[in-house]
Amino acid sequence: MRGTVVEEVERALNAGEPHVNPDAMWLTLLALHYTGDFDAVKAYCDELSRDPDWMRASRRRELVLMMRARVALEGRAMGSAAEMLRSVLADMGPGPLRTLAVAWLIESLVRAGEFDQAHEVLLAHGLTGRLACGTAERAHVLAARGNLRLATGHFQLGLDDYLACGRLLKSLNVANPAVIPWRSMAALGALATHRCDLARVLAEEELVAARRWGSPRAIGAALHALALARRDESSAAMLEEAVELLYLAQAGTELIQALYDLGTLRIQQGNVPEGRTGLAAAAAVARECGSAYWTARTETALARSGEGNAAQALTPQEARVANLARAGYSNRKIAETLFLTVRTVEFHLSSVYRKLGISGRRELSAVLSLTIS
Repeated sequence: MRGTVVEEVERALNAGEPHVNPDAMWLTLLALHYTGDFDAVKAYCDELSRDPDWMRASRRRELVLMMRARVALEGRAMGSAAEMLRSVLADMGPGPLRTLAVAWLIESLVRAGEFDQAHEVLLAHGLTGRLACGTAERAHVLAARGNLRLATGHFQLGLDDYLACGRLLKSLNVANPAVIPWRSMAALGALATHRCDLARVLAEEELVAARRWGSPRAIGAALHALALARRDESSAAMLEEAVELLYLAQAGTELIQALYDLGTLRIQQGNVPEGRTGLAAAAAVARECGSAYWTARTETALARSGEGNAAQALTPQEARVANLARAGYSNRKIAETLFLTVRTVEFHLSSVYRKLGISGRRELSAVLSLTIS
């Protein structure tokens, strides 16, 4: 399937029409981007940038800059992606392309760990409530907003956004996870809200779709989600394969997260040296990407693992209480869910905070991986 698209893209570019039709060029480069051949996309953008006839029109310049930003976003340059998208939005008029640029800007800020800035962009463009934008670009806004909500601990809202994104894409007959990996992300949201069966079903469907498409990035991301959803003896092997594929795809944030979760899982299994190797690799990629958030998070995890792995010291009951608190449950709701008294919940949380070296539940998202059950 992916090979067929590559052939069609090459045929279109050789035919010459995309070079005179900006909409055709945009769709052609977007299709090439979905195949994962970022080097080819960058080469065509360079070629267009050297063409004075192409660069004379503002819309054509915007298309090239947006395509460069998308490639940077998928790779290891989230910061430059945000800068390029802000530049595009400064002069771009209203319309579907502007909405798409806003969605990509939010996504780039989330990947860089700039959550407050991402939320400010949502507010500035009126995208925090019911979305009024057109059909196709609304899917990208839902995905970007869902990503922000998952990253900031609003797991149910994030899950709702990704499921809505999936329904919209299905109505458009879009099943390719290279467009938006909504099932993988929804699976993470389902896990965080303790809907494990839903998480497994979503992740399994995503892996089938990713293998049908055939790109290393799509398969790697799907394997990562399924490894977390299954939480069984196959999880470590799936995470290792995911890491290999994401390295091959020259991925950025997806690779950091897969390495982080593999390292965390190895430590939980008692293999601290291999776990620390995974966390160190995640930290190295985070530094290369210029992500202060992921650099700090991975280095904090490394420091904890060197101190005897405090998270591993949590009792099963403490881990359950901590994860419910991380998911936004009140102490009373946690008590009802686990059939405990509120005072017992408070006792467990105090122990969790002490063991993890944090001051309260607001810091749980930063120190607890989704792999902790």
